[in-house]
Amino acid sequence: MGNKKFLKISAVIVPVVLIGVIVYLFLNLQNKKEKIEALKNAPTLSLKTIDQNIFTEQNLADDRTKIIIYFSPSCHFCQAEAEELSKNIQDTKNIQWIWVASESLNEIKEFAVKYNLDKQSNIFWCHDEMATLYRKLGMSSVPYFLVYDKNNHLTKRNSGAIKLEKLINPFDEKK
Repeated sequence: MGNKKFLKISAVIVPVVLIGVIVYLFLNLQNKKEKIEALKNAPTLSLKTIDQNIFTEQNLADDRTKIIIYFSPSCHFCQAEAEELSKNIQDTKNIQWIWVASESLNEIKEFAVKYNLDKQSNIFWCHDEMATLYRKLGMSSVPYFLVYDKNNHLTKRNSGAIKLEKLINPFDEKK
């Protein structure tokens, strides 16, 4: 008698659980698609810079490539990226760099100064309070790179360390 009751309960519970899992996976996929869609054009921004100014999408240069780097000052990969950029800064003057972190403005500024990148006119150091931008764009790690062309269309996105030459030259995918 107990087996029949168990089978009846299972016949109801298993389909309900399976439907719940399918609905959850579908909604999760939709959310991911929305975040990827949000990346296709340069995002709306409102970030405080280390100079206490507000950096918005209106500050994005119209005439050059833009690279948004979400980083952490304590990240070893981020430190290596900053060091590489510092060594090759003359080759990247035609690019607008927007470095964004959720750590304090002081930590971000110390990081920029450490790599002699704090006074570069084409580099902006921004604070993402409460990691709002990070969550909005569905980023999954640091460093996280978004490369936008002159028309503010996404040309490359990368999660994790990458050589700067691969970011700068989007047509050379085999390097």
